[in-house]
Amino acid sequence: MTKPLCAALLLAAIIALAGCAGGSGFARSSASERNQQAAKLQTQLAQEYFRKGQLDVARDRVKRALELDPGSSDAHTVAALLHDQIADYPQAEIHYRRAAELKAKDGGANNNYANFLCSRARYDEADAYFQIAIADPYYRTPEVALVNAGTCAQRAGRPEAAEQYLRRALDRDPNYAAALLPMARSLMASGDHLRARAFLQRHESVAGPTADALALGLEIEEALGDRRAAAEYRKRLLDQFPRSQQARSLEERQ
Repeated sequence: MTKPLCAALLLAAIIALAGCAGGSGFARSSASERNQQAAKLQTQLAQEYFRKGQLDVARDRVKRALELDPGSSDAHTVAALLHDQIADYPQAEIHYRRAAELKAKDGGANNNYANFLCSRARYDEADAYFQIAIADPYYRTPEVALVNAGTCAQRAGRPEAAEQYLRRALDRDPNYAAALLPMARSLMASGDHLRARAFLQRHESVAGPTADALALGLEIEEALGDRRAAAEYRKRLLDQFPRSQQARSLEERQ
C-alpha cells in the first residue's frame, strides 16, 4: 500500500471516529430528552389511572416515570399523592418534599407539601411552605394556597392568622367559594355570628347548598337564637343530603 493511500485511509478513520464521538454526545443528549418526554407521558398516565382509582396501575406508571427521570417534580408529586391515598405517610412525605426541593420556589409543589404537613399536625412547618407558595409570582392560583393556609391556621387554633389568609384570598376573588365558607366558619368560631351568617349567605349564592354549609348555617342560626331559620337549615340538610355525615350526626343528636 502506498504512503498516500495509507494516509488517506488513516484520515478517513480519524474522521469516522470523530464523527462517532460527536454523534455519541448528540445521542446522549437526545436520549436524556427522550427519557424526560417518556417520563412525562408515564406521569400523565399515572395521573389518569389515579383519578380512575386504579392505584396499582398508577403505581407502576409513576415508578417507571421516576426510573426514566428521577428529577421530575411532577412524577414525585403523583407518587406522593398515591402514597398519601394508601396512608403510606413516610413515603408520601419523601416524595412531597422531593417535589418541593426540585421546584424550590414553585407555588404548586410547596402548597402540596404544606397541605401534607398540615394534615400531620405539623403546623409551623406547613405555614413556612405555604409562605413560599404564596410568594411565587408565577403561581396562577395563589388564592388556593391562601385558603389552605387559612384552613390550616384554623386547625392550629390561630383564628386571627386564619382570617388574615382568607381575607387575602377574598381580596383576590371576592366570590371565591372555597374562601367564603371557611371565613364563615372562622367568624362563627370567634363569636361574630352576624358576619358569619353574611359570609355563609354569600357562599350559597355562589356555590349553592352543600352539606357543610347547611350544617354551619344551622349552628349559626342556633347561636343567633333564630329558631325558625335553624329549623329551615335542619330540614334542608336532612332533605337534600340525607346520607351525609352531617345529616347522620344531626339525627344522632335528636
